[in-house]
Amino acid sequence: MGISRIKNISRGREIILLVVTLILCLVLIEIGIRTFFQIRNKVESPLAVYSEYFGWQNKENQTLNRPIEGYGYIKYSTTKYGFRVFGDINTQKKKIFVIGDSFTLAATVSDGNAYYDYLKKNNANIEIFAYGGGGYGSLQEYLILDRFYDMIKPDLIIWQWCSNDIVNNSYELESASYINNNRMVRPYYINGKIKRLYPQQDYGFIYKIIQHSYLLKTLDIRLNILKSQVAATIEDRWTIDDPLLQSSIKNTSEIMGLVRKRAGATPIVVFMVDRSPVTIDSLSSIFKKYSMYFIKNIPDELQNARAKGIAVTGPRNPHWNNTGHSIAGKVILDYLIENKLLESGHSFQ
Repeated sequence: MGISRIKNISRGREIILLVVTLILCLVLIEIGIRTFFQIRNKVESPLAVYSEYFGWQNKENQTLNRPIEGYGYIKYSTTKYGFRVFGDINTQKKKIFVIGDSFTLAATVSDGNAYYDYLKKNNANIEIFAYGGGGYGSLQEYLILDRFYDMIKPDLIIWQWCSNDIVNNSYELESASYINNNRMVRPYYINGKIKRLYPQQDYGFIYKIIQHSYLLKTLDIRLNILKSQVAATIEDRWTIDDPLLQSSIKNTSEIMGLVRKRAGATPIVVFMVDRSPVTIDSLSSIFKKYSMYFIKNIPDELQNARAKGIAVTGPRNPHWNNTGHSIAGKVILDYLIENKLLESGHSFQ
């Protein structure tokens, strides 16, 4: 056997050994990361768990006692079905079904201090049922409404909105976003059908591997954090004429049409926790189209408080503290009474 042939065989074996070693290292790292998250989830119970139907859902009957920077010591708990508050379905009081995202989840305030708790504390005529899903888009919130509407039979629905909902309502838009991409399989409303997809970013077939690998998903998340720090994300450069944005607005309108159809004649009151100048007019038109009451001034009231030096959020967290929730709760309660959606009732305080 020639010397050159021996060298080629040796080099081939070295390459194979290197590839096998690399694969084994990646497998060990994957196992290590999975083990880390499994241990962490046992030590620090996660707020949500995987759900094939919703994408993810709140853990039910969970209690967490923990300090949160800027918010103090928080006692957070959920009740059955993952609701933060689930009242008496047989009550004779006015039943209010509150639906939203992480602002309604309200994990930064203790039990009894969310904006919907303010309503109940200050009006004896209502019973609250509140479900907020961290990172939820409008379709997931609709699925919550659809699942529990017949059980609760609400007299009124309060729907909390955030400007990033418009991103989460579009597979293409969320896939293009660096800052509003949850990197989790979620349901999307596409061409009149619900599809559950992982929001990819031009990785082709590799995204099918990424969504099942803790290592690759972690790297993907870190890469997008880096991208958001050095480059503008789509939310920074879009205009109302952006095709992806227009597609999402159309999609959002169809989703809210599903909401109106499911709710029937039940009044729906919508409010936003923030205000995007690019999308506010389009969202206002959608709410009007489906005969939804729109409370517009909560962001203004929160900003007025900030201007007076009153903290309404944490130092590095956009979610409301006790004061922020109380301000929002008062605005909502005043609106409901002013628009004759709720009778004025005595306070328990």
